[in-house]
Amino acid sequence: MSTRDNTNEISFSLADLKRILRRRKLWFLMPTLVGVVGALGLALGLSPTYEAASTVLVEPQGIPDSLVETTVVAETESRYGQLKLQILARDNMSAIIDEFKLYRGESVPREQLVERMREAILIEPLPPAIIDPRKPPTLESFRIAFRSENPRIVADVANRLTRDFIAAHLADRELQAKGASEFIENELAKTRAELERIQQRIADYKQEHHGELPEQLIVNTQHLERLEKTLMTMTANLAVARNQIVAIEGQIEEEMNSASTSDHDPLKRKRLLEIALNGFRAQGKTDKHPDVLQAKAEIAALGWLIEENVAGGVGAVSPAARALRLELRNNQVTSRVLAKEIERVKTEVAEYEARIEMTPRRAVKLGWLEASAQNMTYAIRELQLKLVDAKMGHTIELAQKGEKFRVIEWAVRPDSPISPNRPLWFVVGSILGLLSGLACLILRETMDQSFHSLTELQQRVTLPVLASIPEIHLPSELAARRVRMRRLGISSAVILLLIATLAFYLYGRTNGISTAHVFPPGAEEQTVDV
Repeated sequence: MSTRDNTNEISFSLADLKRILRRRKLWFLMPTLVGVVGALGLALGLSPTYEAASTVLVEPQGIPDSLVETTVVAETESRYGQLKLQILARDNMSAIIDEFKLYRGESVPREQLVERMREAILIEPLPPAIIDPRKPPTLESFRIAFRSENPRIVADVANRLTRDFIAAHLADRELQAKGASEFIENELAKTRAELERIQQRIADYKQEHHGELPEQLIVNTQHLERLEKTLMTMTANLAVARNQIVAIEGQIEEEMNSASTSDHDPLKRKRLLEIALNGFRAQGKTDKHPDVLQAKAEIAALGWLIEENVAGGVGAVSPAARALRLELRNNQVTSRVLAKEIERVKTEVAEYEARIEMTPRRAVKLGWLEASAQNMTYAIRELQLKLVDAKMGHTIELAQKGEKFRVIEWAVRPDSPISPNRPLWFVVGSILGLLSGLACLILRETMDQSFHSLTELQQRVTLPVLASIPEIHLPSELAARRVRMRRLGISSAVILLLIATLAFYLYGRTNGISTAHVFPPGAEEQTVDV
């Protein structure tokens, strides 16, 4: 046959497709069978993965907040994330791995085993039954799942994780409630100590500044008024006494003058010298002038002589002079006493005036201290009320009357794996094999440039065909062909039977008709037939 003319268009029909399939059946069947067998092997070779999950419901506090307010202020969503981190912590994962003897026989670092287990754990919130777009989403329930190749332990591990999650939740709430109570107790103790310190400062301040305190202002004012009146009276009495002294001295001098009859009388000589001394001073003579010094010395001597005469009874002294001298002495004593009392009263008046002047300052300082003490008292009262609420909240958490997680569905042992989906893998692999066979068939037919029928030749060359020689088959070739066809039929039947058997087996594994599990080394093998 000659080659095709690529410039002419060739029509294609269903009969041509049949002829192509007949010619290229091996190019179609081989990739298809390889795809089907490969998909079957892959579906059977993948390890099954089982999952067990428990469902946990978030129940709000059983006691209304209007009666007892909880001391756990963290939102459920935030605590859910924190608890999830606690559950997935390395120590907890390692303890579960050791308890359930997971991943036995695998010589890999513990960190990798912990990471594998974290990937096998699924903790996710469930959507609420009713969604209100006006409110933010809240956590109402969630599920805890665990996946493994061993169906005997997935439920136990999932339930262990659930119990750990609930225990961590209760411990966290109890710890927060206890922490709130301890914090308030510590603050209450600090506030009481501060109040005692301020009260001691108030007592020390009052003791240090006694007499200058605001509550003593009225008493100090009244006492100052009495002292001022007493001072006025004493000053008047002192003036009277001094006037009387001057008057009595004058009377005594007159009496002495009238009683004196001799020019040699000391008293008379003293008066003359005093007159002369005044004259010297009037003339401008100073106290250092000889005349002034001589007059002063003589006056002093005469004064001493007069006192001696009076004391010794020398000289004629009338009874009137003696009475005047006695009265003079009494007035002098009274004058000295009044002068001392006036000085004392003046000192006391100055002291009370200073107290009254310092009272406003003491009032400011004392007022600040008392206000601080009052604030501390109010703070202690508030802390005592809060402590009662905190202890009540702690009691609620201990009694598990607060918000809690309740398991509504515990994890149970799974009857069938969740992956792989063996029928799906088989169907997808078979389809891919079929597509591969079609692709190989089309590629092989496209690469073939020969003619396979008289019609193709006439369409290409546009010349009349005088004669055609049909394909001649020898008897031996026909016999060999029949043998090949029988073998192909038998092989196809065997393959179809194998595919049907495997499909039935996969259907049984998926739907629980016959289930056989292979466990890790050392674990007991168990088969469940339903």
